[in-house]
Amino acid sequence: MTIEDKIRSVLGYRTLPTTTLLVLIYAIALTAVFSTSGLGSVPHASSKKLRGFDLRKARRDLEHIAGRPHPYNSHANDDVRKYILNRLDDIAWGRDHIHLDDDLRSNGSWASTNYGVYFEGTNLLLKIDGTDTDLMQGDSNGVLFSAHYDSVSTAPGATDDGMGVTTLLQLAEYFAQNRPKRTAIFNINNGEEDWLNGAHAFMQHSWSNLTSTFLNLEGAAAGGQPILFRATSLLPLKAYDDVPHQLRVRHPHANVLSSDAFARGVIKSGTDYSVYTGNDRHGPAAASGLIMEGLDVAFYKGRSRYHTKWDGPAYTEGGDKSLWSMIDVARGVGVGLLNPKGSTTNADSKPGVYLDLFRSTLVYFSLKSVLVFNIIILIVGPIVLALLWAVSAVIHQRSTPPPPPPKPRVPHSSFSPSASASHHNASGRPPARAFGSSDAVPPASPTLLSRIQSLSAKNILLSIWKQASFWIALIVTVLLQGLLVWGYVALNPFTIHSRPYLVLLSFFSLAYLSVTLILRAAFPPAIVKHTTEVREKEKTTILLHLHLLTWVALLLGTIVIGKAQIGGVYTLTVWYIGVWGASVAGTLQAVLTTTKTDKGKKRARRSSSASSSDSSSSSSDSEDEPTPTVPNSERSPLLGNRGNGSTNNRSKAKDGDEGGAIGWWIVQILLTVPGVVLLVGQIGVLLLDAMSQTLSDGSSAWTVYASTSAIAVLLALPLAPFSPKLHRGLTIVALITFIAATAFLFLVFPFTSADPLKVFFQQRITLDHGDVFVTGLGSGRIPGDVALSASNSDPKIVTQITGTAAYLKQVISYLPSSREENLECTPNKLRPGLLTCEWESKPLSPYSGGRDPWYALNENTTSTDVGSNASWLKADLTRTGWTSARIVLQGRNTRNCRIYFDPPKKSGVKVVRYVVEGGSKGMQSGYPVDQTNGLKEIRLWSRTWDRVWEVDVDWETPLETGDEEGQLSGSIACEWAEYQSGMVDNGSLASDKQARIPALEEALSFLPEWAVVTKAADGLVEASVPFTL
Repeated sequence: MTIEDKIRSVLGYRTLPTTTLLVLIYAIALTAVFSTSGLGSVPHASSKKLRGFDLRKARRDLEHIAGRPHPYNSHANDDVRKYILNRLDDIAWGRDHIHLDDDLRSNGSWASTNYGVYFEGTNLLLKIDGTDTDLMQGDSNGVLFSAHYDSVSTAPGATDDGMGVTTLLQLAEYFAQNRPKRTAIFNINNGEEDWLNGAHAFMQHSWSNLTSTFLNLEGAAAGGQPILFRATSLLPLKAYDDVPHQLRVRHPHANVLSSDAFARGVIKSGTDYSVYTGNDRHGPAAASGLIMEGLDVAFYKGRSRYHTKWDGPAYTEGGDKSLWSMIDVARGVGVGLLNPKGSTTNADSKPGVYLDLFRSTLVYFSLKSVLVFNIIILIVGPIVLALLWAVSAVIHQRSTPPPPPPKPRVPHSSFSPSASASHHNASGRPPARAFGSSDAVPPASPTLLSRIQSLSAKNILLSIWKQASFWIALIVTVLLQGLLVWGYVALNPFTIHSRPYLVLLSFFSLAYLSVTLILRAAFPPAIVKHTTEVREKEKTTILLHLHLLTWVALLLGTIVIGKAQIGGVYTLTVWYIGVWGASVAGTLQAVLTTTKTDKGKKRARRSSSASSSDSSSSSSDSEDEPTPTVPNSERSPLLGNRGNGSTNNRSKAKDGDEGGAIGWWIVQILLTVPGVVLLVGQIGVLLLDAMSQTLSDGSSAWTVYASTSAIAVLLALPLAPFSPKLHRGLTIVALITFIAATAFLFLVFPFTSADPLKVFFQQRITLDHGDVFVTGLGSGRIPGDVALSASNSDPKIVTQITGTAAYLKQVISYLPSSREENLECTPNKLRPGLLTCEWESKPLSPYSGGRDPWYALNENTTSTDVGSNASWLKADLTRTGWTSARIVLQGRNTRNCRIYFDPPKKSGVKVVRYVVEGGSKGMQSGYPVDQTNGLKEIRLWSRTWDRVWEVDVDWETPLETGDEEGQLSGSIACEWAEYQSGMVDNGSLASDKQARIPALEEALSFLPEWAVVTKAADGLVEASVPFTL
């Protein structure tokens, strides 16, 4: 074996080198993606990395804040507020540049398209004056830091949002000692879980006029590394770089895809980001631009434990590592926002594209630059490639020699030297052919038309098959992927819940098989002449088709950027550039190889001609019998036919089995494979961690599995140009993997104790009119001359559990109270795709808690106790005009009530205005009542317990109803969210006066280990009564 053969065996385009390199690239790329998706280590107490931050104190703060559930409508919420207020007071004490506001004044009303809200804020605000003189003159250039201290009723709230609050306390202490240039305002708000009420209350405060940028810290899961969910523009993103190196974010995690998902409604949940930017405004103010620039940082892993009892300090994914990762991000970004290095321009306020590279560097650039760059390469790329292909075709045409002249016809008579000599003249040359004879003029080179006509039907079909094989493989791949998606959705839709990466492996192995097997069938590794040249042409052929696919994909992506401002298509840009570069390399290789081969053939023909002349001379003088020879042509081997023919065949077979062009294929692999695998791999990890456990929330299984399938196909397609050279062993491994993984995933039970199924709980009480409606309720007190008596009818008490239809009844069967009752199941209107089952559960009647009887609320009145039916809420209705009324209501031991209105089609009216006594007049800017459809409900929140609400409402009669007056109808309700195992004592109340929800306690105790309960609405218990006015 020569040195060239040894080099070719290692670096040549052959099966073993190609397979080895591709396996190494995939292994290294995916290992890098997975190894960097985890959490970094926590610095020790004396480490310089802490830079003034106290992780032990932060841990103690988290344990106090997230010790138990503390929703807005709970006494535990008041305790958490007192703790945070004391911490902030310690930070502000003795510092003139720090101002603390215990905000118990900000009230407001705002409405969405469906409901209106009246809210009394209890936010805790801290302002640290900056050193920038411009701010001292009143410029609104401060930075808002926001997190909410309330939790949901079924979770202690360690990640949602205890870690965010703890981080803000650490930031406040840091900036108190290291005064920033810009003013910092900390809004530790209350009521976020009840539809962003705390952020709305802050917008009512005067300090909201001092800020232009914000950083919001959130938790939408159960820990892990927080991600930059959303960014308004490049302006706040610059904060990642405008910071000293020692304070930079160690492990930035960001991807513009999450922002795209929010913008397109794929992610349904909301954060305070929507209020601070004004993105959720409606009406005329919706088109007025952003209120503030800012960033939204949140946890997103472990969705199955989100809003459940597992969102506690002891169960957080990553523990202290998660807490430190949030502090690290807020520190780096906060320092950058408060101490900017350079000036900003209008271009910085434009939408951006951002992503992290291996959690070590944040890369960002403007969306407009991506759009312009895409347009340029969409035009220039194909033109350059077409020119190179044309040059290659011309060179190849010129390098093709004319066909050899036809062989002279030899008479059938026996050959003799004398006969041969008679055909030669005295000089030994053959006599000149007569003009007009059949062999006087050599035939001309065949034209393209003649070549096509000379092809057989078999060759034409074979050529079409080779050219169409890539698209056939793509179509078959898509069809098989769709079939597999259907299989998962039909047979075991929740299998991705606990095993997302095994599902991805199943999809990828199928995509690998469908792509490679079809292309190997089209380009079989058979023995052919000029194997190296043929294999390179096959690779280039597939590359050119892949180039067309990526060009079309990039074109569609560019259109999406222009119309929908979607930045997540950056992967298509990188993919197209790589495939285009590999296609250019393949075309250049053909040009250079053809030129080199042409020169070699010319030298070979000159050498052959010289040797033929010498051979002819010697043959004419020799007495030996001459040996007939075949004229040389472009298909002749470089070495003449020597020795035994079988030896030559063995040599040809050896060369035909493997080609071996050195160098070019390596460049093409490096251009097409690593970049796409890295970027798609990062996106795949993000999507699977964020989406795999959303099916229990009502997300579409088709969307989740189709997204996973798309990731798998994108990971497999870069292999297409090199698939004919992939080892058969990979095919066997892929086949075994697909069969084993898919069969297992079809059959395995999808839930585990670590990844439980989430179900939603609420208990509803329907009260009788006689138990609720009284006369004279109002003016903020309970009249002493009004007596209530229990009605003869008992209230109807039902327990409702909402979840996926496939497992809901199995879950409910574990609850003893449901076994002797009839289940009534209906589709859930608020969570499409989920089912709600209810049953009567009077033996597990809830108790509101608080003082009893009602008259104990009025120090000037005394009365005997009243029935328990009258212990939930009281209301009074008064018509104040032709189309107006006053609704007065009060709930016992609660600060949250609601008024529901029947739709106009049923009642004949629509509510278009409401005002709450004691609140601010008018609606918050950007959040008016929808005058077209009216309100479906009004949600009332008070900072005090047992408050009496007086609500004035006006309505209109829709023209299409044909009703001149109509009747205002609906229901009045109050909410409760406290239960014994999750709440602290209600202060001075005896233990028998605490709120109780036995049905929830039953669910917490009896549900199987693979299921967990969460709240279905703001109130775990809702007591309501219908009304018609």
